[in-house]
Amino acid sequence: MSYFFRAPPIWGFETTLFLYGCFFMLGASYCHMQKKHVSVDALIQYVGPKKARVLSIFQEMVVLFVTIVMIYFSFWAAYRSTLIRERSLHQTPFNPEIWWFRWIIPISCALISWQAFKNLLRLITGKGVTKDGKEGAGEHNAA
Repeated sequence: MSYFFRAPPIWGFETTLFLYGCFFMLGASYCHMQKKHVSVDALIQYVGPKKARVLSIFQEMVVLFVTIVMIYFSFWAAYRSTLIRERSLHQTPFNPEIWWFRWIIPISCALISWQAFKNLLRLITGKGVTKDGKEGAGEHNAA
C-alpha cells in the first residue's frame, strides 16, 4: 500500500514488531534445543572431558536459573496485562491489544528452561555424552 497509494497501513509497524518479537523469543528455545546458540567455549576447549562436563553443567544451571527468574517476573506482568487488557503505547491509530504478546516471554522462557533441564539431566546422567566428554546427538553417541 505504501508504494502504490503513498499511504502505509496503520497496522504495519506494530504488526512487524509483534511478529518479529514472537520469532525472536520462540526461536530462542529452538536455538537452545539445536545447540546453535552463541556460547563461550574458550575454557571448555582447554580443559579435559570431565572438567568440560562440569562447566557444561554449570552453564545449563545458569540458563535454568535465569529463565526461571524471567518466568516468575514475566508471568505476573503478563497476568496484569491480561487483566487490564493492555493496549499498545506506540500512539498509532491502530492501537492493538498487546496482552497476548506479553505471554510470549514466559512461554518462551518455559520452553528454554525445559530444554536446559533436559540438557542438565543428560549431562548429569551421562546419556547422550560421547566418550570424549562432549554432548552428542541420539543413542548412537551414548557412553
